[in-house]
Amino acid sequence: MLAGIRTFSKSIFAKVIFGVIALSFVIWGLNASMLNLGTSREVAEIGSQKITPVELERAFQRSVQNMRNVFGPNFNQQQAVQMGLLNNTVQSLVSQKVLREDAKDMGIGISDDKVRDTIFASDNFKDPTTGQFSRDRFLQALYTAGYTEQEFIEGVRGDLMSQQVVGSLTGTAAVPEMLAKQIVAYRNEQRRGSFFALNGAEFDDIAVADDATLRKFHEDNAAQFTAPESRDVTLATLSAADLIATVTVTEDEIAESYKQREAEFQTPEKRVVEQILFAPGDEQSAREAYKSLQGGADFMETAKEAGMDESMVKLGEFTAKDILPDLSAATFALPEGGFSEPVETALGWHILRVTSVTPGSVQSLDEVRDEIVDGIKQFKAEDAIYDLAANFDEELGAGTPIEDAARDVGAKTYKLNGIVRGEGLAGENIDGADEINEKIFELENGEESFLEETASGTRYVVRVENVTPSALRPFEDVREDVIAAWKSEERQKLMVAKAEELANRVNTSGTDLSAVASENGASVKESGLTKRTGQGLGADVNPAVAAALFTLEDGKAKAIQTGEDVLVVRLDEIKQANVETADAQPVNDELKQAINEDILSQYLDYLRDEISVTVNNSVINGLYAPSAAN
Repeated sequence: MLAGIRTFSKSIFAKVIFGVIALSFVIWGLNASMLNLGTSREVAEIGSQKITPVELERAFQRSVQNMRNVFGPNFNQQQAVQMGLLNNTVQSLVSQKVLREDAKDMGIGISDDKVRDTIFASDNFKDPTTGQFSRDRFLQALYTAGYTEQEFIEGVRGDLMSQQVVGSLTGTAAVPEMLAKQIVAYRNEQRRGSFFALNGAEFDDIAVADDATLRKFHEDNAAQFTAPESRDVTLATLSAADLIATVTVTEDEIAESYKQREAEFQTPEKRVVEQILFAPGDEQSAREAYKSLQGGADFMETAKEAGMDESMVKLGEFTAKDILPDLSAATFALPEGGFSEPVETALGWHILRVTSVTPGSVQSLDEVRDEIVDGIKQFKAEDAIYDLAANFDEELGAGTPIEDAARDVGAKTYKLNGIVRGEGLAGENIDGADEINEKIFELENGEESFLEETASGTRYVVRVENVTPSALRPFEDVREDVIAAWKSEERQKLMVAKAEELANRVNTSGTDLSAVASENGASVKESGLTKRTGQGLGADVNPAVAAALFTLEDGKAKAIQTGEDVLVVRLDEIKQANVETADAQPVNDELKQAINEDILSQYLDYLRDEISVTVNNSVINGLYAPSAAN
């Protein structure tokens, strides 16, 4: 998902409409004091500016379409709302308006010529052959992104105004040369070392300590041997899945359901479409091109002569519902390989060609019978569950014991012992086990819940019968566990002590590391020339080795632990970075960006107090109620 978002951020629309500066303000916060517009029907008011429901809808749909380009055509509005895209769209619009309001307050204006020059200068709208602005590419790009020409122009104008403000704040930011050089030197220093691991098997033979030592270890490490609080409960569940086996389905119901769902079992015809697009009003050129095609001219060559490259000609595969409505009839009237007469739309004049046709198909009732039957049973069970749940709730409310109320409505009952927080329901495969577990630990001993519902629709009621408090397990019950834990700790202590002794030999007497390793039945490995980040380490070298190398003096060794292994590491080489030849530009850019972000953050804090921002959540929820409810 993040890769898809980064891809979009590099698109022409993110660069031209929002720009790097506008995107950096998407994090504008909307606090509780800003969420009040009374009876206004606007989405938001920012100073003298407004965000209308139409403006939000168009911006949100563009965002959804951009996500479809990343995740495929099945990405829908509900998914967009759930992943926070609606909220991001609102905040992005607010951010743009805030900066534009500030620019307006300052009296900053952008001329039509400046807007035109900015658009004309964009490489994304230039003909790749001539290098000149192409109106056809411009209009095609706007159509693909869902913008009207006026929306795009005003968006560019607004961002140019914002850039005037931001540029005046950040344009003078400078990075101290000495600071940049020190960071380059620190990051680019490289070190090489060698190391070996102690043979753990040599430390396995550890005699068991006496009971006094073990009991003290048991007390000192009580958390390892403490039993968590547990609860015994009575649980009753009622779900549609439990009722499905009792549901019957008639042939008439199957036939009627198939009729109602017939569209689900139809695969629409698809066509791969190409086009030659001429500017609005240029019907004559379109007609001339059409005559050339009738005379046998090559479609792609004709398109190139009209100033289009292959990527603009090949539109892709469409169903009748997917393609631009004004082009649908002409496209789906063509035979495979055929091309159309010029067709006019708001974008200009199109000549269409269908290069391949994938016929539609319909699954018969017999092919989908099982799916139909399962669907009817599920529907009937879910329909019945509402009445049963109401009866269940009524009986529980009247004081009927869980067991009796469950029997009357056909609910399942469970006696569960030893339930531990966060560990489900004692191994029982029950829908919503984690949710029910959480509810159990909200109750007091002897308390009974209301009739609750899991996220997937299972109704349940639970009563806590007994609570066993968290307590240290008696030493006698966990003696073997204590012995194992004590031996493991002693083993690590012995290994570390041995490794420190060997490292000290290297450091004080200059003993060669290979000789020390050989004495201990180990072989030396090389770390590779590495930076502090571990870049350059050998494939099987633990990153802790790199960290150790950058704490040592040249030729010195130390002991380190990496999980259960204990290593002796020696620093063999230090390769200082040459700050005169190293590329400091990335560091300069990074530091400058950090300084600018800090300046802009402080300026945003100032604008937060100076410019009134109110967001009307009731309007937003009203526009997207079905999705927002999910």
